[in-house]
Amino acid sequence: MAARQTVYHVSPSGPGAAAAGVKWQVEGREGRRLLHEPHRTQQEAIDAARRHAKEHRPAQVIVHAVDGHIRSAYTYPDAHSDPAAPGPRGRTPGAPGGLF
Repeated sequence: MAARQTVYHVSPSGPGAAAAGVKWQVEGREGRRLLHEPHRTQQEAIDAARRHAKEHRPAQVIVHAVDGHIRSAYTYPDAHSDPAAPGPRGRTPGAPGGLF
């Protein structure tokens, strides 16, 4: 059974948080835990979201612009379904010299 993908959103904070110097946030759900993490810059928020995504594969990071539109997205597939991951005996499936 495939694991459920975790989605992290990097988006601007609300006006109250922005007044306190927190301009960006990371939001997501890790199992039953709801993640809401404030950050001062968009790059800090993106870096934090990407760290979380790498720890909770399969995952996706969706980065929103100031106006709310999607600016970019990063996908982190499950290590077992990643075609670039080495197969049995350290070989990549389909590579010469393997049993595949």
